[in-house]
Amino acid sequence: MSIRSFITDAATKLSAQVVHKSACGCDALVVATIPYREFENDLRFFINDNEGADMNVNAAPGGTPEKIYNADDTLWTFSDIVGGGKTTPVNDERPHTGTNALKVDNSPVDDVYQFAKGSDMTMADYVSLTLWLNVDKDWKTQDGVSLYGWDTSTNTQVGTAIDLSDYFDFGDFDVYHKLTIPLTDLGSTSASTILDAFRVRQLSGEGKAPKYFLDDMQLEAAAGTPIPVKYTVKAGLGTWLHVDEFTISMADEMAGTLENGTMPYLAYDKFLGVTLVSGITYQRVNNGKVIFSANILNLMDFLQLAGTEVSAYGSDGTNSWVTLKAKHIEPLLLKSEDEDELSFTVSDDLSGLLHLRISAACKLESR
Repeated sequence: MSIRSFITDAATKLSAQVVHKSACGCDALVVATIPYREFENDLRFFINDNEGADMNVNAAPGGTPEKIYNADDTLWTFSDIVGGGKTTPVNDERPHTGTNALKVDNSPVDDVYQFAKGSDMTMADYVSLTLWLNVDKDWKTQDGVSLYGWDTSTNTQVGTAIDLSDYFDFGDFDVYHKLTIPLTDLGSTSASTILDAFRVRQLSGEGKAPKYFLDDMQLEAAAGTPIPVKYTVKAGLGTWLHVDEFTISMADEMAGTLENGTMPYLAYDKFLGVTLVSGITYQRVNNGKVIFSANILNLMDFLQLAGTEVSAYGSDGTNSWVTLKAKHIEPLLLKSEDEDELSFTVSDDLSGLLHLRISAACKLESR
């Protein structure tokens, strides 16, 4: 004897319906499927509150900098705080300018060195910290070298520590890279901030810690347009944003074709006709932590990122343009409640370009 049964939803008390299907001569359930999540197409441009979507701005340093260290002049005082057997403050092997630089030779984890001014700084007069780094060897993905502000009178950290790995291509050895660190990243921007030193700590090591040289470290003064200029994409309140791809579009006054017309005239080491020094820093922040970063100095730096290709280009004989597509293998998820964000930060003079914008193709999910 069969048992009388129903497929019933416990909450709504609704039961499934059975119908006769003549095509198969059978009885079957009537069912329907609905998407577990519903999305809306959304197009976002990376935006700065002052500059909008246009990234062809002059974000190069201006004003009079506060020089901290260059190994040739008497500036802020260098000292080893923890360890010190692996640091040489005046070394002539690989200077950026002058004849000397600081050499750091595979420092053990938790070694700390310091640059101290001897008096308090008015941090509101400055917008970024810049320095030049040359990696000789051994800087790997899991190596961390942190930099942070310090108050020597209270012996306490000021603001937030950052990882130098997030501000340059640490896999490019034997060349000097300019790192531009916005003071907003360090949490050192207000006139009331008391700071008289910077410290550098070997945060972590993957095997041997890196061997590198540091030179020409200084605070950059504010002059005109606030620098660096940060452009962001974030999820709006009560939403999640799934970012599938970026489109980078740029234009410049240049002919753009070779004489025989066989291929586009695109320099791999520039942005069309513009040469960058600090580069454009891309960062992905999830739940307050930088989980990916890249420093973009030229067209090839974009193209070497997985999923990126030249999608279109053209020229009218006077002006040329090019677009790049960066397709993500998996969508990048930004959650509003975690204040997640994607950003591109400009630290050079890009006003020579006629156009530079970056857009994000997204799916918007209401939560």
